[in-house]
Amino acid sequence: MHEEAQGPAEEEPAVGAGPQEPAVAPEPATGPDRLDELAQRLGDELAGLRAEVAREHHRAAAREQVIDRLHEENQRLRAGERLILLRPLLTDLQRLRHDLLRTATGLPAGFTAAAAADLLRSYAASVELTLERAGVTVLVPVPGAAFDPSTQRATGTVPAVDPGQEGTVAEVVLDGYHDVEAGRTVVPAAVRVHRWLPDPDPAPAGTGPEPSSATQPTPNP
Repeated sequence: MHEEAQGPAEEEPAVGAGPQEPAVAPEPATGPDRLDELAQRLGDELAGLRAEVAREHHRAAAREQVIDRLHEENQRLRAGERLILLRPLLTDLQRLRHDLLRTATGLPAGFTAAAAADLLRSYAASVELTLERAGVTVLVPVPGAAFDPSTQRATGTVPAVDPGQEGTVAEVVLDGYHDVEAGRTVVPAAVRVHRWLPDPDPAPAGTGPEPSSATQPTPNP
């Protein structure tokens, strides 16, 4: 006789084993344990913030050092450029000083005021040449010309003898100076300007002193 095939044997539950329960997640800490955990996390975050602030402070200090070093280098470069630009002017001023001292020691006994004026004008011309080499020209206003507020400043007024002089230069007080490269007046010339003041009480037309009589009455004897 053939034996019939049997299927897999069914496992019988262990004796005394109850039904399986699902795994339960651990409950979060409560009470003092929870406070300790929060305090630890807060301390870690504060430590991280302190470290970040320290790093930022270090970077700021490094930037300040770089800025200070660049500023010092810039100042040195400016000082050198200023000296290079002023060197020709300083040379001319030194030469002018030597000329003045040498002339003062060699003046003759009969040196007149007119000769002194001519000598001073020659030194003024030397200074004018020095200014021109530095790019500055002298502005010399012309008496009688119209007042120019862009290159002149009025320091006073002078009464005009007729209305046509109104607003014209009457006297030159000081010359001005003009920067050629910049194209602007650095020192305006000081002048006095004519001002026309009409007579506040003009005499009426046709009036005047009475003419004296051509014939005088003959007194009676």
